[in-house]
Amino acid sequence: MKRIFAVDIGGTAVKYALIDENFHLTHQGEFPTPYDGAEELIEAILQAAEPFRGQFEGVGISLPGTVMDDPEGTVKRGGNLVFMNDIPLGWRIRERLGVPCAVENDGKAGVLGEYASGALKGCRSGVVVVLGTGIGGGILIDGKVWKGSHFFAGEFSFIYDDFTKPLNMDAVFAGGFGARGLLEQVVRAKGLPADTQLSGREIFAMANAGDEQVIGGIRSYAAGVARQLYNLQVILDPEVIAVGGGISAQPLLHRLIGEEIDKLYAAFDTMKVFPPPKAHVVPAQNGNNANLIGAAFRCFEVIKGA
Repeated sequence: MKRIFAVDIGGTAVKYALIDENFHLTHQGEFPTPYDGAEELIEAILQAAEPFRGQFEGVGISLPGTVMDDPEGTVKRGGNLVFMNDIPLGWRIRERLGVPCAVENDGKAGVLGEYASGALKGCRSGVVVVLGTGIGGGILIDGKVWKGSHFFAGEFSFIYDDFTKPLNMDAVFAGGFGARGLLEQVVRAKGLPADTQLSGREIFAMANAGDEQVIGGIRSYAAGVARQLYNLQVILDPEVIAVGGGISAQPLLHRLIGEEIDKLYAAFDTMKVFPPPKAHVVPAQNGNNANLIGAAFRCFEVIKGA
């Protein structure tokens, strides 16, 4: 059975695994993300792959930033990995390892991962929204990830969310509903000092213990997320919207998002207007492995000439 050496480059760590055609992962590992430059990062990837030489037919890489749709796998802008700007990463890896290499943006790799073996499997269209430090994600149309004319489709962080503010990072979706946004809602609901620091794990531990103020703060956060999921449903009309990210593993959050979406659609009864199709929102299924699976899926496509 063919296997891919899949790599997911994150801001803190680089994860890797061998992934077969059934999208089973083996030999998983990780190492700290090098920040000394492109050469150091490429060498670290090659060193991680070396023990598995001859055991894989290609390399799939997921990383932040804008990735061109070209044979060289060029990273046009590397996001927080600024040293990756204009690096033909796919070509560099292919030349060294002698196998095909596919490079994909991390959000789009996540969509492909859920399509290959997850919440979007069997769908013709779908959306993945990743709630993290920012708001990542991507769009699936007719079984293909939609990249847009500037390879920027699915960068939901930049949706203008608060029209009462001038356009800045506090007024976009990531500003209000990334990790910082959840903290701000909970701090406000509990009347805590503005500089209070709580992790997502601490917040949900308090909520799951029955703290009604914290639950109220999470509900306010969920309501904002629900509004944007509604907007994405109206604009794209996907079969499924899968919500991922670290906090998405919390059943409470998904329940509250579902309740807030129900409230939005209930408003159409009051307006006596026929409602648009309702967003079918589900948890993403692949967790931290979604990008690895998506990178492998994309490399299998390259090998097959798709």
